[in-house]
Amino acid sequence: MCDLNQARILVTRPAHQSENLCAIIAAENGIPIQFPTLEISPILLDCYEVERLLNQADGIIFTSANAVTLYCSQLDDAKMTKLRTKFCMAIGNATASALTTIGVSVDLMPEQGYNSEALLDLLLHQKEMPRNIIIVRGENGRETIAEALKKSGVLVDYVNVYRRVIPTIDCINVVQLIMQKQLHIITATSGDAIQNLVTMLPLAQHDMLKQLPLVVISERIKNIAKSLGFQWISIAKQPSDDAILKAVTTIIHGK
Repeated sequence: MCDLNQARILVTRPAHQSENLCAIIAAENGIPIQFPTLEISPILLDCYEVERLLNQADGIIFTSANAVTLYCSQLDDAKMTKLRTKFCMAIGNATASALTTIGVSVDLMPEQGYNSEALLDLLLHQKEMPRNIIIVRGENGRETIAEALKKSGVLVDYVNVYRRVIPTIDCINVVQLIMQKQLHIITATSGDAIQNLVTMLPLAQHDMLKQLPLVVISERIKNIAKSLGFQWISIAKQPSDDAILKAVTTIIHGK
């Protein structure tokens, strides 16, 4: 990696998921500005409903690492044993890693794309596709997978295990950096993160904010950012921290 030349880089991930990206930015002589624009609020599940759905399902889709953690933390040993017998699917590397860490095998994951569409394409081409699927996700998540699966005759149930909320934090440091033109790049790994960033900062700083280079991890998030008025948007090749850092480096050095 190249020297980031003390560039100040805004990291908008939830606080508990930002440490690694902040660390590798600092290791490359950048200055990470930790500013979580999302907070993950767990939803307490009904244990009897969880058991009912787990008993009837033959496939489970996990849409994020948070979904894995907050679902599995509410399963007792018997339910975890049952989970390990199901056809488990992960939307990307971080989700798959969260599953394997707790001893759950990942039966299907996109090798590239790392989004709902990529997983759906793989799933629909399985010779023996599960016919009763649970989607474990955050509340009000995307409907893309469920809609397509239902059209294929699959029974789909949701288990919402967290809500995305706007954190209550002091924005003054970020406001001052923007006003002083000392904030150089923004990173955002979800549409909610970038929408919340705009909501959290005063209207007076919006024009300057939206002129800053923004690194996102998908075309979908880029389109959300464009609709909000961001003018300079780059897409990391993968949703990994290393790929985000590479995109940041390219903005700074132009290569």
